Amino acid sequence: MMDWLFRLPLLWVFVVTVGSFLAVTLGGMILFGPVRERLQKRFHRSSDQAEYFGTQIWLAYTLILSLTAVGAWSEYQSATEKVSREVASLEVLQRAALLYPEPMRSQMDDIIRAYAKDVAEKEWPEQRAGKHPSAAKYRFGALNRLIGDFEPDNLADTLMHTETLRQMTTASEARRARIHATANSLPAVVWIVLLVGAALALTGATLFVTVDDAALHLTLVGCMAAFVGLVVFVTVALDHPFQGDVTPSEHGFHLIAERPFGGL
Repeated sequence: MMDWLFRLPLLWVFVVTVGSFLAVTLGGMILFGPVRERLQKRFHRSSDQAEYFGTQIWLAYTLILSLTAVGAWSEYQSATEKVSREVASLEVLQRAALLYPEPMRSQMDDIIRAYAKDVAEKEWPEQRAGKHPSAAKYRFGALNRLIGDFEPDNLADTLMHTETLRQMTTASEARRARIHATANSLPAVVWIVLLVGAALALTGATLFVTVDDAALHLTLVGCMAAFVGLVVFVTVALDHPFQGDVTPSEHGFHLIAERPFGGL
């Protein structure tokens, strides 16, 4: 439902999230000013109690807000680790190519380079657009077939090839983990709690907290709305870790594609 937001440029994500919180909160505060005045006149003795309950609500909500942001950061860190694992396994395979005879040595190195280039230049844009990354799958399949078809003819080559097969399995697992992580995101129920909680907390600060000076009240509520908007902005930027501008770097794949023969 909100996928379009995660794919916006980072500046626009900031403008939409923080701007929306400020506009809705301050607009609502101005629009419902007469309602606030009537409530304060009718319950003028209850302002201290209202402020106490409002403080407790804000404490609970800021805890939820913080935990949600931390959860999005953890998901982003996990995605970065998946990319690092895939890059590391490809580097090992690239170096292992030196141990094979020609023409397999050159074929293996060429396919690894081409695969890394396709991942960096084709699959990364697919991921950022929210699409299933598949541009490099044929290169990866070709590498898998090339290594699988090799038949060692002595014990040393058998041991070396066994280790290469193990690294190929590691690379395959890392690739699948990265692809599956493309669709990772916070559950919709978390966003519902986050946004409904923000509405309740800011409504309480707008209608039930007494501040003598109207301009000061507007400023304080605006600061609270901006703070909530900033945390939501960070959460949106980090959620969907392979979409939008804030994603794990593809630089490692570029290095593999540009590295001299054998990855040395």
